[in-house]
Amino acid sequence: MSEETPQVDNQVASEDWRTAIPEELQNDPSLADIQDIGSLAKGYVHAQKMIGSDKVAIPGANAEQEEIDTFFNKLGRPDTPQGYESPTDNMPDLPVNEEMRSQFYEEAHRIGLNNQQTAALLRWEAERTQGMIAASQQDSQASLEKAQDTMRQEFGKAFEQKMDMAKSAAQEFGGDELLELLDKTGLGNEPVVIKAFANIGKAISNDEIIGGGGRQGFMMSPGEAKAQIATLRRDPNFMGAYGDTENIGHKEAVAEMGRLFELAHPSDE
Repeated sequence: MSEETPQVDNQVASEDWRTAIPEELQNDPSLADIQDIGSLAKGYVHAQKMIGSDKVAIPGANAEQEEIDTFFNKLGRPDTPQGYESPTDNMPDLPVNEEMRSQFYEEAHRIGLNNQQTAALLRWEAERTQGMIAASQQDSQASLEKAQDTMRQEFGKAFEQKMDMAKSAAQEFGGDELLELLDKTGLGNEPVVIKAFANIGKAISNDEIIGGGGRQGFMMSPGEAKAQIATLRRDPNFMGAYGDTENIGHKEAVAEMGRLFELAHPSDE
């Protein structure tokens, strides 16, 4: 009679394997799904394979600086801040401040960034700066157009002449440096600044020494024309000639008043 191989209850085997390990580990939650010694061995082998030369432990809160540096270097941080590579492909064409770039690399190295991370941040900053520049240029252009519309209404037919006088005055007293500042800050688009320089330009032009003298003619703005009309209406001699068709100065008075009305109301044409 042949010997029969004893049948082992799987449930009993599953429970019995835990008796071979220390009692404090037998009910550890991490072993809850382990059915037998074979499963435990497979899990161990798999865990060992996951631990290789390219795996590093995350430094703890009290880790030494040497341990932290090793961790950062394993993640791709260059040995020194000078080891970072600046991105070049598909980068906005903007001037680079070498001092600020160097400071950025110093900080990136201190906090452990690798080349890919620093390149991504530099690209983001460059694209952000490019967008801000474009938005600023659009705002500046809109501001210029608004200022010109305001000045056209203010100056009327005298717009071109007064704008030229304003620019000439700024150039005369401040040169290219002032013109650049006015343009850069947007102050050159402010109506009050334009009017101030236009008045300065007119004063220069009227000067007998540095300008053309008071005999040269200037195109009046609507406001100046209205003021002149009011002045003439208070002049009895002018109004006498203006209202008397027999007066020798009638035609000239009517012509002058007509000219002033055209300048005072340019939008009525």
